[in-house]
Amino acid sequence: MTSLKQTCNSLLRYFRRKDDKKLRKLKNEILEEASLKSSKLYFELAVVAYVLSKITSKPRLVSDEYGKELKDIEKSLQELVRAVGRANDEELLKILKKTDQRIRSLEKADRRYVRDLVSKGRIKLAATMYAQGISLGAASELSGIEKQDIQDYAGNTMMFDRLKEEVKLKERIKKAKKMLGG
Repeated sequence: MTSLKQTCNSLLRYFRRKDDKKLRKLKNEILEEASLKSSKLYFELAVVAYVLSKITSKPRLVSDEYGKELKDIEKSLQELVRAVGRANDEELLKILKKTDQRIRSLEKADRRYVRDLVSKGRIKLAATMYAQGISLGAASELSGIEKQDIQDYAGNTMMFDRLKEEVKLKERIKKAKKMLGG
């Protein structure tokens, strides 16, 4: 995985370009890093990458009509990039929370979603981690989502049936050792 600074720069760059495909790929890379490091910061970065990929894939949301909201999201991402290396994880998480709020402002203007994109992204990525072999407890702790909600989402979406990549036993052991501090 690239450095946190490079990851945040990529997030900003792909959002500016409205490149939903690269944002999705970046989300996968960040989510893998969140799993390996058992990192709340990387999990939240993955959620933001996922949500931005959803936004940039919708022509109506990247139109001039939502220019102010998109600019506000971009400003939050710029603030994040500037803070990496100078701020600790808690401060970076606060900036990501501000980004979440700005995304919600965009959604308030559009109102087409039953569940807000940030909440949807958080539960989807927690369930993805669980389906890829991370313990339910670890997925719950990183995401802040209740274990039962993660299981319900994974079961209702048949996520386990759709996973393309199986987590190899060697990788599971490596992840388990990392989470146990070994």
